[in-house]
Amino acid sequence: MAKIGLVGPSYQMRSLPLDAQRTINLFPVLDEMGKETSALYGTPGLTLFDNLGNGPGRKCFSSSNGRAFIISGSGVFEVFEDGTHVLRGNVDQSSGNLSIAENDLQLAICDGTSIFILTYDNNLYQKVTGTGLPASVGYVDSIDGYFIATENNSGRFYISGILDGLSWDALDFATAESNPDNLVAIANVTGQLYLFGKCSFEVWSNTGAEAFPFSRINGAIGTNGCMAAHTVCVNDGMVLWVSEDKYGNGNVMLMRGYSPQRISTEPIELILNHVPSPSLMRAFMYQSEGHTFYVITGGGLETSLVYDLTTKLWHERAFTNESGEFEQHLAADLMYAFNKHICCDRRNGNIYTLDMDYLDDAGSSIVRERIYTHLSDENKYVRYSKLEIGVEAGVGVQDDTAQGYNPLISLKLSKDGARTWSDWFNVEIGKAGEFRKRAIFRRLGIAYQMTLRIRISDPVKIALTGSYLE
Repeated sequence: MAKIGLVGPSYQMRSLPLDAQRTINLFPVLDEMGKETSALYGTPGLTLFDNLGNGPGRKCFSSSNGRAFIISGSGVFEVFEDGTHVLRGNVDQSSGNLSIAENDLQLAICDGTSIFILTYDNNLYQKVTGTGLPASVGYVDSIDGYFIATENNSGRFYISGILDGLSWDALDFATAESNPDNLVAIANVTGQLYLFGKCSFEVWSNTGAEAFPFSRINGAIGTNGCMAAHTVCVNDGMVLWVSEDKYGNGNVMLMRGYSPQRISTEPIELILNHVPSPSLMRAFMYQSEGHTFYVITGGGLETSLVYDLTTKLWHERAFTNESGEFEQHLAADLMYAFNKHICCDRRNGNIYTLDMDYLDDAGSSIVRERIYTHLSDENKYVRYSKLEIGVEAGVGVQDDTAQGYNPLISLKLSKDGARTWSDWFNVEIGKAGEFRKRAIFRRLGIAYQMTLRIRISDPVKIALTGSYLE
């Protein structure tokens, strides 16, 4: 039997016969010291942590003082470690993306039009009104004790009083002028202020000048703007975002310093180029078991797109609806609080804990699927007699009445470049303790190009370690 490539990214080209690979609810892991150099693990599941009402879940924020906040619908909730919550206030807009920032004393929330301030020591919640802020504010962040706010449909940004998000002076503003485009997002990256326009970026620093404390860093400019303001994420001195410039959009960029690097692939860009509502896309990042994930969701994407900064490979995450179709993952946003990854549901007020040890999505099956790269031998007809899939066997659940007691792996075949598929064929991967069980499919047929598609939907631990073909 010859080893064939099981492990790979989502890489579905415009022409399916060229490449139809998909990796859904699975992600590649590397092991240079083991028998196999790579494998596919199942992505984490969800369990219910709390419910905040009707929702939808919109934004999560874990503060530096150990408090945790979630915006669900128009409600601003503080959530606690025991799974309870309290309503602290409301924003004006009950849907859409939001930005949140904090200084040492306050939390600031921008709903795309207005800013709201929660003062930590007395929990006083106030809308910022009658100040020097512009009438319509698009985005908020913080740096060096200042809140920074962008004016919608403008290149201007405003600064608050230091450690006082309720104090704004109409003269405390500056304009990003390296390119004549509107500001859409801002980010504090290692103590410098990154300003993203639609088709450009520039970086400012705090010089401490009396008239206005921030000024642009000479040479810290670029022509990679921002397609979707809420895809900007900062982690460990780097910033990631979905970009736009005067030539087009849909590239995902990673920047350390002032030199952006493209990390998206052509298939990922094909998806992003055709997203129905690009301004409604958003992203979040989290770290787990040595992997750092950048997750793009919202905007009408079919599934959520995930870049693994550890392996530098893309995969997809999806929720399976009642019709059996893939949708975006349930998480609208995520935070790390109380030693847990906590996320809010894009559909309703549910809050979940996300963890590798959870094997379903709060009671709904996680369907995991891998479409391999095409198999061919110079377009000669080949008889495929046997396929063995390396899988961690004997992982069935103990309850003989529950789904997953006798878990299955399923296979479909395509002989026309992944345009049509056979029915599903199933083999067992082992009840609990059946560690020697082997997943073998036989008599696959004859084809000059063969494509394999495997699926697992039982709530069991998944580790796919290789594929062997005869």
